[in-house]
Amino acid sequence: MDNAKILEDLISSAIGAKVHFEVWWAQRSETKPKPLSAVYKHSEFFLISQDAHYIAFFVYLAHLFDGRKDSSSIPTYLANAKDKYEISHLHRLQLTYLALAQRAEPLILARHKAVAHVDASLSQDDIFGPMSMTWKDVRVIIYEATTLVSELAGARDLASIGIPHDRRLIEVTLKLINALENSEV
Repeated sequence: MDNAKILEDLISSAIGAKVHFEVWWAQRSETKPKPLSAVYKHSEFFLISQDAHYIAFFVYLAHLFDGRKDSSSIPTYLANAKDKYEISHLHRLQLTYLALAQRAEPLILARHKAVAHVDASLSQDDIFGPMSMTWKDVRVIIYEATTLVSELAGARDLASIGIPHDRRLIEVTLKLINALENSEV
């Protein structure tokens, strides 16, 4: 397998997970403390947008943790990176990944049951309730996964490989909503 191609796919998935989570989070949560008339006026757009970003961040996040040997995922990359890193560094990366994957496991299960293969017998509360995980925990997992991908890429920082800085997309989304709020549209 071509590890350069896998790394390119990992970067794309890390960008997708973080960008879509932050835009969803801004629309879903950070507009709530002060209801904005623009959100209500254009509710069809915001409902569709929230749903699209919600599904997308779950899909991209799952790409990073996919255990299939033929997938462009972190475990596949690490399994094929034996010649790229000193053994101690590779071992540390593998341990970092395993700890992160264990914390992300409930999210991957939720993705299977609520996004990819919608379970007809379970409500969203049935799926997410037992996870005992907050959306802050989800954000931390996404941010740590993007940081790990950045390290695998040998990047000096997230932005150098196209991953926006923390909360950047939240802030930009809120600015766009505020601009819409103050416009005549």
